[in-house]
Amino acid sequence: APGRPLNAPRAPRRALAVLALALVAEPGPALAVVDVSAVTRVDPDASRVILAGPAAAGAARPAAPQAMAGAASDALLATSSLMRAHTLEGAMPERGNVATARRRHISVGGLARSYLVQPAPGARGAGRLPVVVLLHGGAQSAEDVWRETSLPTLGAREGFLVVAPEAFERHWNDVRGASIAGSPASTVDDVRFLKAVIAEVIAQDHGDPSAVFMVGSSHGGFMTMRFACDAGETLRAAASLLSTLPDALARNCKSPRPLPWLAVNGTEDPAVPFRGQVDGTVRRGETQAALRSADETFRSWADRAGCAAPTAREALTDQGADE
Repeated sequence: APGRPLNAPRAPRRALAVLALALVAEPGPALAVVDVSAVTRVDPDASRVILAGPAAAGAARPAAPQAMAGAASDALLATSSLMRAHTLEGAMPERGNVATARRRHISVGGLARSYLVQPAPGARGAGRLPVVVLLHGGAQSAEDVWRETSLPTLGAREGFLVVAPEAFERHWNDVRGASIAGSPASTVDDVRFLKAVIAEVIAQDHGDPSAVFMVGSSHGGFMTMRFACDAGETLRAAASLLSTLPDALARNCKSPRPLPWLAVNGTEDPAVPFRGQVDGTVRRGETQAALRSADETFRSWADRAGCAAPTAREALTDQGADE
């Protein structure tokens, strides 16, 4: 969104609601990968999905490698899930209500930490449920991001668990070494914390260890990438909004596991430049780490997942400032 502040609530709210359905679409029997010439576009108010190219005619090609078939099926079926949601409601679901969440406390590495969780209704009798981990932005809280998205509403309706961990002093340790609002860079082991939260939710809330998804916005998006590199074996798929791959993380990403990825970036984002930034860039009086461009970021995840090199581009018409 041109000129939108880093943690503006409207853009993440709509995007995260769409991502929730895209990430947890129930896998089907189809053996396919998404063709890069099949463009899926959600219009600005997310009220309709438009397909172009072979996908519109149901075209698909054999998966390679076979291990990616399930993830590809998830992606293809996400469209039908989203369309079904809009058919049922006619608009994006309501934003989350903190009153529906439970605050849990956990000690990790000698630190008292907490997270919000919303178990889906009837979880015990419905088999193991997908888990969507939602990471808030810098200087935000778990309650803030809970109120900004439709994930809790979608989780209750579609049958998946929503988990919003709380960063230590509202600051994730995402490898960039960046300060937030004057606070020093975090040195807390957040990868360990997030793994502990996921393990506890799986144990206590009947979560499915093979269907854990993570999505983060801005600072939370950087942390999602850090977690994917250090503990990618934990995740089924992940998504980042308003964040790009730190150069230091790109050079030291440990996880060799193919991981389906969805990225949302703004070409005129003033805080996270679409074309990346060099090390030592000063913004708002704070020194920034080197960042890969949005295209390089997505290409990195695509290469890791063994995706084909060609990409498809589609120019979208200009939208109003509030869209």
